[in-house]
Amino acid sequence: MTVAAASRSPPDVVTALLRRFGEVLRDGLRLWWLAPVIPLIVVLPEFVQHVAEIDLGMFESRERAVAVADDPQRMIPGYVKVAGLLLAILATIRFWGARRQGTRWYDLRHVPWKPLLIAFGLLVLSALPAMGIRMQWGDMAGDVADLVITVVTLPLLVMLVLALAGDRTVGVGSVYRTGWLAALRMIVFAATVWLPLQWLHQANHTWAFGAEPALVWALMVFDSLVVGLLATYAGTALDHGAMPLDEATEPRVGAMA
Repeated sequence: MTVAAASRSPPDVVTALLRRFGEVLRDGLRLWWLAPVIPLIVVLPEFVQHVAEIDLGMFESRERAVAVADDPQRMIPGYVKVAGLLLAILATIRFWGARRQGTRWYDLRHVPWKPLLIAFGLLVLSALPAMGIRMQWGDMAGDVADLVITVVTLPLLVMLVLALAGDRTVGVGSVYRTGWLAALRMIVFAATVWLPLQWLHQANHTWAFGAEPALVWALMVFDSLVVGLLATYAGTALDHGAMPLDEATEPRVGAMA
């Protein structure tokens, strides 16, 4: 531990964390005018799904909502929306990494594919043991296995995010040696922005049941924007959480600063 690290007091760390989280809140919104196409990746299919839901009369009552929940007219844009949400989160991470490097976020030539694919592959493979345990010993054992594996593989999420952001030096060894704080920060930041927006997303649907058509349309337009915020804030939280607060007190996982 360096002298600077030893002299760093808990209040200083808290101040640095709050400052970084403030940057998450600022940048998750700022992305909407820096790269508006990114939130549109999920906002547009979300709105298309809402149009289908209104056309099906989904918000007339809860009973009607249950009756049409699995209608293909609603489900097909729903699948596109889920894919769009994931893509928008990944694009957000890529945007901030490219911005630090001075490159274009959509130029995938700057993505180090080897560490990215290694992290992705290991995360996929790590899910298999829990699936086997669940099939063999039931849901409770499977849930415990899922939790343990999630904790053990958290540094791989750091590796995935850093590689997507453009870090060419990050590797499995480095993230397991120095990536635990970053992993914890990413999870805390992402959960803090995700949970209230997810609550608002669900509340919009609740408020729409039985409402006047004009209010339903207004709520669904607003809800489409909320889902866009879910993507840009989640991606920003993951990216900013992966970055060290202070290189004097926290080892740098990769080459990005």
